[in-house]
Formats: sequence, structure tokens, C-alpha cells
Amino acid sequence: MVQTQVSVTQKETIAPAWWRLTLVAPELPSPLPGQFLLVRCADRLTCYLRRPIFPIPLPQAQFTLLLRPDPDPGLAWLSARQPGDTLDVIGPLGRGFPLPKNVRHLLLVSDTPAMGPLLGQMERAIAAGAAVTLVLGSSRASALYPVAALPPAVEYQAATLDGSLGYRGPVTELLPDLLRWADMTCLVGSTLLYQTVRRQMEQARLRAEANFLYGLVADSPLACGMGACLSCAVSTPNGFKLACVEGPVFDLTELELL
Repeated sequence: MVQTQVSVTQKETIAPAWWRLTLVAPELPSPLPGQFLLVRCADRLTCYLRRPIFPIPLPQAQFTLLLRPDPDPGLAWLSARQPGDTLDVIGPLGRGFPLPKNVRHLLLVSDTPAMGPLLGQMERAIAAGAAVTLVLGSSRASALYPVAALPPAVEYQAATLDGSLGYRGPVTELLPDLLRWADMTCLVGSTLLYQTVRRQMEQARLRAEANFLYGLVADSPLACGMGACLSCAVSTPNGFKLACVEGPVFDLTELELL
């Protein structure tokens, strides 16, 4: 973990209301997908707390940030950054997604636009020679990550509640066969998604299989990044764990998903 300045080198519009910032950070250790940075946004009077941001690693000491319109003043400020601007960041923090060498079939699932960590895991798995299936769900097509921005090596499936793209219905209805195909599954999304997929895993694989189903717990505040404020505690059968230190990526068989 270091505190350093990173420079914005590129800003792209990859679809309406979807932006990608590329930053160069020669002093920052390369983050794993699912690890986060604490970014100072605006000034301390406007945004006293740093905002947790999930970087997507790139070669040559670079990473990208996936941005969307957001009512939060700090994230709105971040979305307005342009090439030449600098950001004050602390990180990388927490534990990211694992990728064991024996994983040949990787399933990635999200029901939220904030699915950037899965993109880093996707690129990592492709580089390792694994087959990757990305399944995204939302209420409508405009809230889904643009398929044109995905590499051709990825199999992509979509589900929308209004039927505007892909399967009409919840994204979890696409998963039973894929859970039997996969060697590992990574999720970014809602607690309801995690609850449902864990039940589906137990049915498809006939047990609650450890080291198979991982989820990024993003609904707990990642305020301090070092476990001091205790605001990110998540419940497990063996007591509480701190998402900013022992997560935010967890084996979902180890959490109590209420």
C-alpha cells in the first residue's frame, strides 16, 4: 500500500454515459482485480472521505477506471477528470479475486453497472488461456456494459427485465447450466444475486463448494482501508470480518448472506 499521485492520460466515451479513464501510476503496485484504491475527490470540505474505486490493471504501470454518472459529489468530480489531471490515491487495498492455475472455465456474473472488477478478472483469465463467459443483467439495455467494448474471446450473455437486450428476465435464470460448466465463478452485484447464485451452485454442483464462488462485497462502506473504523464488518459463521482488509472479495460459502 502506498500513497501517490497518478496522472490521467486518456479519457474515452465507450458508450452513452459510460467513460473510461486511463491513468499511469509508476509508483503504485499493480492491483489485482477486486482490490481497491482510496481516491481523494474534490477538496476536503466538499468530500472529506476518500472514495473507494476499483481499478482495472493494464501493462506498463497503467490502469483504467470505469465511470458512470453518479449523484455522489466525489464520484461526479472524478467523472469530470481530463487528460493531464492528477489524482491522489492510496492503495492497492484489500484482497482481490483469485485465479488458480487449474481454472480453465471462468464464469463472471453481474447485475450492476459497477462491474469493473470483472473486466480485470476477464483480461487476466484470457491471458492465462482460460475460456471466459460474462453474463450481465439489468432492468434495461442502456444500463449494461457495452458489448462492443468486450474482447472477441469472451462469450457474452445478457438478461434485461424489459427484454430490450438478450434474455427477458432476471440474470440468474441464465446460470444453472453455466454453473455446471465453470471451474470458478466471480460475482459483482447485489446481495440478492449472491444469495440466489449460492443456492443455484448448491443445486447444480450438489454441494456448497468452497473455492468456487467468489463475490465482491461492495455494499459495506470501505472508508479507511485499514480496518480501523470497523464500518465494513461483514458477518460470517465464525464472527465478523472486515471487508477492507479481509475482502472485499470473499468466498461466498464463508459469508452469512441475510
